[in-house]
Amino acid sequence: GNMSMSDLLPLVAAALNDEAAADAAKELATAREERDTSHKVEVLRAINDGDDKVYEDGETIVYGSALFEDGQYHSRNEDDWKIQLNKSRNICRLEDLRDCHICIGGGIAIASLDELSNESYGWVNGDETDHPDLDGDACSIKIEFCPQSTILTFFIRGWPEAEWKAVMEEEDAYAEHDIIPFLVENVAVQYPEAIVEFKSIKFSAKKIHGALKRLLPPKRKEQVRADREKRKIAREDWQGVLQFVESNMRERGIFDLFHWMAIVLVMIGIKKRSEFFDKVIEALIARCERSGMLTMEEANKIMSTMEEQQCSEDLGSDDEKSPK
Repeated sequence: GNMSMSDLLPLVAAALNDEAAADAAKELATAREERDTSHKVEVLRAINDGDDKVYEDGETIVYGSALFEDGQYHSRNEDDWKIQLNKSRNICRLEDLRDCHICIGGGIAIASLDELSNESYGWVNGDETDHPDLDGDACSIKIEFCPQSTILTFFIRGWPEAEWKAVMEEEDAYAEHDIIPFLVENVAVQYPEAIVEFKSIKFSAKKIHGALKRLLPPKRKEQVRADREKRKIAREDWQGVLQFVESNMRERGIFDLFHWMAIVLVMIGIKKRSEFFDKVIEALIARCERSGMLTMEEANKIMSTMEEQQCSEDLGSDDEKSPK
């Protein structure tokens, strides 16, 4: 019952086949991982030995990352492409902030936190942030890297609220382009347990136009375009309202109340022109002309009274139309 070479061939072929399939699968997974890495925006720490040569065996630690194409046009300004970072398991201590870099393409630094250039600035924003998960004593910090206008937002945890509030109130607590030395040499020294959580990176869309075109999958591109279009229309509608308000207020010589009127309109929900909204705006302006700045309460009252009138007029006209 010795097996001849020809008997073995099919078995060898099958084994090779399995191995080839396994290799192909492995290759595919690696390619996907490489693609994701090259599409990632990361905040990472490359430890430097002070000799301008990064340690060859020094670890590269990722603190936060996200795929470039998972960003969004910023809701308030679609000239900004904002990417929310996913937190990694690694914890960044505040004292290590200087070793951190914003990287793309698997580790090419596009901005470094070691020393900010003269045109780069940072601010202690405390609890003023558009990140909903700011909780406890976390303090929001914003760094703007110029000239490329990339903005990094991160939280510091473990810096007592009373302390950062005092810094915000004191006028020359830190120089805006020396915020990193201030955080590392002052705050981290006082609070060695303080840690950093990297939240988001905002790019100027104009500067990354090519990347947006190439990296966004077709479906996502459509959706992004539709969103932009919607916001553009809303912005043009709002411009129309402002022009109407401005010419009316200038005519009556009460243009000094223009900014307040704009706030009032946003608050009562008038963001575009229509026959009815124009009437409301005229009524509000006439009220300002008679007795100066109007309160939000008065504006709401005028609006709801006019809405009721409009409703009863509409009902009335429907009655006339309906056959007796």
